[in-house]
Amino acid sequence: MTLRKFNTDLSSASQKIAAGAVPGVESIAKGESEGELVIRYRNQLLHRNRVVPIRALAQNVDEYPDGNTFMLFTEDEDAPELVDRVINRVQDYLFGMRVYEMVTELASHFKATLNGGMGDKTDGVASNDSQGADSPGENNSDDEGEYGQDSSLDDDAFGLATSKPVFQKTSPQSSAERSRIRQRLRRDLRQAKQAGYKVGLFNDIRHTGTQGIISISIRAQKLGLSEEAREAWDVEEDDYIVLLIRFEAYAPVERVVEQASEFTRVQFRIGKCTRYKPLFKEALAAFAESNGHASSPEGAQEEHRAEESTTEDAFRKLFISNSLNQYLNECFVALLKLRAARKCSWDEANVELDSKTKGTYQPPGSSIADPMDLDPSPEDHRILASDHLAQNAPEHGHSLPLVAMEFAMHYFVRCTEYCLCCHQKVDKGFEALRPYVCSKPLCLFQYMAMGFGPNIEHEILTEPYVVDLLVSLCYAALERPTTAYSGSMPTAVSQLSIRELPVGLPMKVPNLFELGKEPLKAFWLKSEDLLTLDTLPPSAMDGRLSIGTWIAFRYPAENTIKHAAVVDFDPSRKSLKIKTIGDSLVTMSPGVYMAGGSWTPQAALNGKDMVHIYFYDTDLDSLSEFQKAATLRHILDTLPPIMDIAAFLTSHPHASVRAMDGISAAAASALQWVVSSNRSCIFQVDSFDDIQQRGQPSEDKPQPPDLANLSKRRKNRAQERIPGMPGWIQFRFAQGSPDKELRFKRALQEVAARKAIHQTPTIFAWHGSSLCNWHSIVRNGLDFNQVANGRAYGNGVYFSPHYQTSVGYAQRSSTVWWPNSALKITTCLSLNEIINAPDEFVSRTPHYVVSQLDWHQCRYLFAQAGWAKETLPAKEDPLAVQQQRFHTQAPGLQIADSSGKAMRIPLAAIPFRHVGAGSEAAQPLSTKRTSVRREEDESAEEEPEDVDFLFSEGESDETRAPPNKKPMAHERPITPASTDTFTDFQPGALDIAQLHTMRPPTFATDMATKALGRELSSLQKVQSRTPIHELGWYMDFDKMENIFHWIVEFHSFDPSLPLAHDMKKVGVTSVVFEVRFGKNFPMAPPFVRVIRPRFLPFMEGGGGHVTAGGAMCMELLTNSGWSPANSMESVFLQVRMALCALEPKPARLEEAVKPPHPGTTTSSYGQHCRSYGVSEAIDAYIRAARTHGWAVPADLHQTANGI
Repeated sequence: MTLRKFNTDLSSASQKIAAGAVPGVESIAKGESEGELVIRYRNQLLHRNRVVPIRALAQNVDEYPDGNTFMLFTEDEDAPELVDRVINRVQDYLFGMRVYEMVTELASHFKATLNGGMGDKTDGVASNDSQGADSPGENNSDDEGEYGQDSSLDDDAFGLATSKPVFQKTSPQSSAERSRIRQRLRRDLRQAKQAGYKVGLFNDIRHTGTQGIISISIRAQKLGLSEEAREAWDVEEDDYIVLLIRFEAYAPVERVVEQASEFTRVQFRIGKCTRYKPLFKEALAAFAESNGHASSPEGAQEEHRAEESTTEDAFRKLFISNSLNQYLNECFVALLKLRAARKCSWDEANVELDSKTKGTYQPPGSSIADPMDLDPSPEDHRILASDHLAQNAPEHGHSLPLVAMEFAMHYFVRCTEYCLCCHQKVDKGFEALRPYVCSKPLCLFQYMAMGFGPNIEHEILTEPYVVDLLVSLCYAALERPTTAYSGSMPTAVSQLSIRELPVGLPMKVPNLFELGKEPLKAFWLKSEDLLTLDTLPPSAMDGRLSIGTWIAFRYPAENTIKHAAVVDFDPSRKSLKIKTIGDSLVTMSPGVYMAGGSWTPQAALNGKDMVHIYFYDTDLDSLSEFQKAATLRHILDTLPPIMDIAAFLTSHPHASVRAMDGISAAAASALQWVVSSNRSCIFQVDSFDDIQQRGQPSEDKPQPPDLANLSKRRKNRAQERIPGMPGWIQFRFAQGSPDKELRFKRALQEVAARKAIHQTPTIFAWHGSSLCNWHSIVRNGLDFNQVANGRAYGNGVYFSPHYQTSVGYAQRSSTVWWPNSALKITTCLSLNEIINAPDEFVSRTPHYVVSQLDWHQCRYLFAQAGWAKETLPAKEDPLAVQQQRFHTQAPGLQIADSSGKAMRIPLAAIPFRHVGAGSEAAQPLSTKRTSVRREEDESAEEEPEDVDFLFSEGESDETRAPPNKKPMAHERPITPASTDTFTDFQPGALDIAQLHTMRPPTFATDMATKALGRELSSLQKVQSRTPIHELGWYMDFDKMENIFHWIVEFHSFDPSLPLAHDMKKVGVTSVVFEVRFGKNFPMAPPFVRVIRPRFLPFMEGGGGHVTAGGAMCMELLTNSGWSPANSMESVFLQVRMALCALEPKPARLEEAVKPPHPGTTTSSYGQHCRSYGVSEAIDAYIRAARTHGWAVPADLHQTANGI
């Protein structure tokens, strides 16, 4: 994104705010500089209902919005102190936000503060004289934890819906109470560390001690997950499972339990990282995402901030991050309050909360038998079995971060035991590999239609070809129904190939089927992608056209539909600037007719063609079944290739599919439904490289993107590949849909016990079917509800042990593949596991005909691509085949492969289960737990700043000492000792006390302090990791006493420069600079001057942009050239370049050119060199600025003199 995107968003946000979309914000407008905007905020609770102008400056508009944050400030000197407080509070949470989101966030903080939710009344807040002394809003107690009223166990206390809050929190304002809370946070974090978790802190909470972001993490290898579970969940042993917690104001457990839920302002994000904590920008990006789910209303595209990062510190989503984040943010506080009140477990608290929400609440004891039965699995590590909240409270109380982490780990490790939507326990009939939903209709609807299940981003990143397969099968199932002929007129079959279409999907689509309604007409100028509307009737527009709106349009006489996004709209000219995304083709179905009206297209006018326009404004559910199927096919035509989406998500780890350019909300919702409605666990057996090498994409389609990063995420599944199947891409069903898998297991146990078939309880057979049937087969299994090829051998599902028989039925299809598919599937064939009881089949010769629907499960799906050749040999590793273990098939019931030979079926094809003793495939193996590996102490990788915060001095419990901190091998000291042979500069040798420096400043502002803190942190990292001679500047951070006052040495100049010759001649190894910052930094430039040595003035032949008084003569350091986006590292670079410049004259040292002063030899100059004075530097700076016409900062004298 660029400045253009920023300006577009600003225009869109301005229109929304003008319509009153954000209460309190009167208007926003473009500021004086690029990337700047002015917000006018008004609230009646502000003194005299005044309007406060607030300026917002995009810090990195070139990377807007993903890599940008906003700096907020007000130039209103009379603004209430509350305004500065709100601005400072919201400042750290604007990373990755777009303009409208930033304004909304600012307004919400103002509202919460003014209404007392985030602070008490302060200067600038209008008082309510009518409020009595007994008002619940008043609280005069200074004791920690005191609130307006006592808590009770009603709905308000547990965070359920209320009409008005019962509690009014009194925010701690005294320094003593802030100190107490800071100490309590330290103690609580130490408890989490002592429990076995790793604690990470970020700059914001280190500075405030009470608000900001912390991380609690644990290595996956300590969670006892099996290899099968880690593979299905995409978690490596060395990954850290990280819980990020953001506090608006830290509250201990006792306070959280006591106060109303709405006053506990805490947010959670769970994910994984290769380190014990992610980078700060990664943490901010995680919280920049909406708390909502994947779906969003049409017309309000879900705004996701994507942090472009490929570093090892990236914070990435887990496969159930969406579900767990929603559960944590919505229910944790209420469940914590219930547990504290009822003395029950998390599960029991959840049951009670669910019953209270639905109005079916039962008193304690009527349904909860054992409140403290936590039922920890015996193989769990002590960390997982521990329940901190159930234990007696420590001296200083329970730890809120520890309780939250235990809650998160309880539901993460046991995620397959709970419904993904209501989080209630599900049937324990078998151990699923992945979590799923219970049978409640609402949960099923939320899972499939609303995106409450595993996020599709995870599926695309881990199994992109599986997602390609699912979309392709859905596309084929949406094909028009088969027609039968009676006489001369065709009669359509009344059923679609797809069994179930989405219902209740929040999805707006173009209505191409409104008969008798005149579509909107326009002229299309192809060369400029410009549509000029023929008319602009208010009823037709009605606010439907805005930037980001999607439309479809076509020539009236053609069936090709073009889909486009509106990038600009000029109502005065009735013109739309569009970005055409793709085409779709109309295929007429029974009952489906194109709307076109009676209008006849005119001839092209000035190179423009007449077209019909259809808005994306129709609810999908309002269409008929046939129209809905045809529309979904149109929408899928616009969906980009899955590999392109995967590449986008790889480079944008915090983004959603909806954040990608070129994907409409309708297409994203359709993709969500396609992926979520499949509840089977399917793995791609072939590697990415195998498919790419065997694939022959058509010449008119771009090659798939580089999949190196995606390949690293996948397990090598060569052991799972079935040999002897050339020309087929293999997919393995690690587990079918949970309900059908459970029924199959129960049927298998019943038949195995009845017929004593424990050695070979199942057999395998092929099934072939038309491509359009596989969407439903994958989801619901095989049945015989519809007749496609006759039932000559009875009613049931037909299977065959012969490959050639089934492949003949599979190839009876003329279905067109999904245009953007990388696989371009034409044929599908399944390998199925069937209960070994052929005597109970309807028929066993020449086909198996099985009437029992629960007696068979699909285990492998073979797909033939449009570019594959049947004769293409399978790429098989002979060594891998030798190492494979194969299933022993039942005698006389073996299955044949494509060559007619006995097929070798890997044991991986059979899920582990109990069917009785004696079966190799039936040996019990938990898919969930393994023994926990005990690793060496990992404290060496913890950052010293985190340890220092936890064990700072001044604690009341001083007997606790911080752990020994081993230096990391890759760490460099902030002040490195010079062992560099490329320079004679010695870091730390300068005696700063002997310098004639300015006195320390008496001012300090939060804006400047935060900005300087970020700059210093960045410079420390750069200096610690860069060789001294390459860096060329040095700061002694150990001797810095004032953040507004820096001493910087420039050194190691190119020996060929005259300046380097002069420095060697007079015996100095560095040029000492002083940098002074004012209270308005970074809005105003710093004051930069040379202290020593003195340079030859320009009038005497000197250069280097150094004035006669020692100040730098650079437009960059004046108001005319300064930008708040400038970093100090870039300033140092430009100062160094100025010193090294040879034009118009090279920099020279005064003492090297002029004779030395009496009593001073040139060789001893380094010990006696003269320094510049402060006043002469200020005067020279002003003279130079006036000479060039540059603007001098208004606070120059205050900044330079430190007053």
